[in-house]
Amino acid sequence: MARPSDAAKDRELIRILTENARLPLSEIAKQLGVSRATAQGRLSRLERDGVIAGYTTILGKASRPATTIAALILIELEMKQQGGVVAALKKRPEIVQCHTLSGHFDLSVKIECETSSDLDTIIDWIAEMEGVRRTTSSVILARKFER
Repeated sequence: MARPSDAAKDRELIRILTENARLPLSEIAKQLGVSRATAQGRLSRLERDGVIAGYTTILGKASRPATTIAALILIELEMKQQGGVVAALKKRPEIVQCHTLSGHFDLSVKIECETSSDLDTIIDWIAEMEGVRRTTSSVILARKFER
């Protein structure tokens, strides 16, 4: 079982990796104030225990068309329609995220399109889907940060 200081070191290791997962292990160890072997051991344990499930690439602005428009759409569903609606949403590449929600709305989706016309088309498509009771949309103006 991890001691409190071990848990704090694990949280710090996760924070470091969240900021830059490509940081060399020697630099991670230096920031943690531990040996390289200790840092490697902690990292291996966190991966083995499923605390760290994997690593990914987050695409920057340069990878997206300059005219990308993003929006968040809140969706209220008819009873027992989530499975079919989510399956249909998953097929559209413009829909880059989908989350279930508690509260009045059942789903939140993030859409990224190249034009406002494309955005309008996909919002209408969602609103007209079988099983969708109502939607509300908010265009994303700027990303302040992302982890």
